[in-house]
Amino acid sequence: MAPRKREYNSFMPEIFDLEKTDLTLLLERCREVLEQGGLAVVPTDTVYGLAAKATDRETVERLKKAKGRDSHKPLVVMVSSREEALELAAPREREALSKLGSFWPGPLTLVVETGEVPWAKYLAPSESKLGIRVPASDFMLRLLEITGPLAVTSANPSGEAAPASFREVSGGLLGKVDLAVDGGCCGSGEPSTVAEIRGGRVKVLRRGEITEEDLRRLLEGKPPLSRDRK
Repeated sequence: MAPRKREYNSFMPEIFDLEKTDLTLLLERCREVLEQGGLAVVPTDTVYGLAAKATDRETVERLKKAKGRDSHKPLVVMVSSREEALELAAPREREALSKLGSFWPGPLTLVVETGEVPWAKYLAPSESKLGIRVPASDFMLRLLEITGPLAVTSANPSGEAAPASFREVSGGLLGKVDLAVDGGCCGSGEPSTVAEIRGGRVKVLRRGEITEEDLRRLLEGKPPLSRDRK
């Protein structure tokens, strides 16, 4: 018999200081909460995120309600590596995804047609595409390695500004989650570039640090202009 999922409903979450908490213990506690159907506020490489297990439909719905988000509006999935991202994409999308994925880990969300991913419909109920990201955050990458894919959206009520520091996360939202990690200020404070892959081409849907020109150059086998890549 599968373990019974814990019912979470807190007025104030467990709050951990990333700098003052043993990282191994913190990651394990985050994993426990997320595995048991909890929501977590976490620092990423761009802004603070509101996270839930991507494979748990009930928890994903709870995340949308906590944010006040339209249930049909798609969410992004974060994964720990390019290889994991490629496994989620339809075979015909993988060549373009592999090229553009050279910006990963980094502030780029790529919207692609998915392959046989049963839980993708939890994040994008009315679409056959999914936004995928590999964050450039050591904390998030280590967390994703032990949790698997996480549904993540910016940690703010729908319609409000995304928080670049923990102190900017609203108390109202904190009252709807089960765990929060205070990592101070996030790296850039700017949401990721969102780009859609379609027929081997790319179109930017939301501007960010990475430009559409750089993405197109990568598809053409040319180096990006705006930043050096390893």
